[in-house]
Amino acid sequence: MRVRHVMITAALVSLFAACATSDGGDGGPPVYATVCEARCACEDCSGDNEGLCEAEQEDIEERAEERCQAQHAAYVDCVRLEGRCVDGHHLAEVCNAHAAALLGCLEPKDRDHCPTAGDGVCDEPQGTDTCAAGTDPADCLSFCPYTGNGICDEPEGSGRCPAGTDVDDCKLVPCRSVQDGTCDEPEGTGRCDEGTDVDDCMEATCPEANNGVCDEPEGTGICDEGTDAADCAGEPCPYVNNGECDEPEGTDYCEEGTDAADCAPAPVACDDLDTCGSDSSGCIACANEGSCADELQACLISDDCYFLVQCLVTCADTDDVCVNECLDSYPDGVDTFYNYDTCLNCEQCYYSCGASGVFEC
Repeated sequence: MRVRHVMITAALVSLFAACATSDGGDGGPPVYATVCEARCACEDCSGDNEGLCEAEQEDIEERAEERCQAQHAAYVDCVRLEGRCVDGHHLAEVCNAHAAALLGCLEPKDRDHCPTAGDGVCDEPQGTDTCAAGTDPADCLSFCPYTGNGICDEPEGSGRCPAGTDVDDCKLVPCRSVQDGTCDEPEGTGRCDEGTDVDDCMEATCPEANNGVCDEPEGTGICDEGTDAADCAGEPCPYVNNGECDEPEGTDYCEEGTDAADCAPAPVACDDLDTCGSDSSGCIACANEGSCADELQACLISDDCYFLVQCLVTCADTDDVCVNECLDSYPDGVDTFYNYDTCLNCEQCYYSCGASGVFEC
């Protein structure tokens, strides 16, 4: 950008110099299509001269497109229409005002001003590089110590640095699967560049990674997807969920950790304990902590169910009158207690406790 800036200035200054040395000359000027055509009509444009002229004018035109189109058009029209050929030199002193206007537009006095200063983004060369050094001091006071580490540390990346302070690293291709619950950086699925899926890759880690067993959902399931990529890179098991363990401890058709559901230990049936027990042992404790836990909790948080149970425990095993009086006294707790009683005595501990519930199975 600075090279082009100097070239533009030199092109216009050379025009001023030519005009300043004019000695007068011939009559009415002919009409030319471009500045270079007018200049080359009376000057030596052999070799690279014509190419240099065209390059200069193209640079001026390109820069003028930003904000100086009117001044540029006036300057070009004046030079090609009003210029004169004098002693082998193309002169256009009548265009001095147009040239000065164009130069003033291209080289404003406030060129050291940054239009985006103070917007929270460093726009000096160490940031976005859209402004000159020293023109955006407030935004550029922040310094990112992680620049050049291959990870975007601005807010859209790791968030460790302010916006605009880690520009090179943040030019990475964005990750299309951010915040999907899976780490897609190299340590995860590897589908995205390092530092482009920060949230997912900071949240999930697998403590069992690289232990030779796939611990992601398709394996043991104890780790999140993408957190045990090395172990889970093996061939999947084609016999998963067929009711038979196909890992080495079973049929050995599949690798360890690839048929986790089928190879999980079978749950213990409470009734197999063959002991009715109590709240702390036997089938009752097993059911209360397992299959009947929800029904038990529902009864405990219901005042009517709770007081119904307290009433029932005072009744003898064969005292139906007492049982019915309790049921009549707490009618709002009957349904809740029924759910627990049938779960415990009819479903989970039918044999161990001899179907000894309040309600018939």
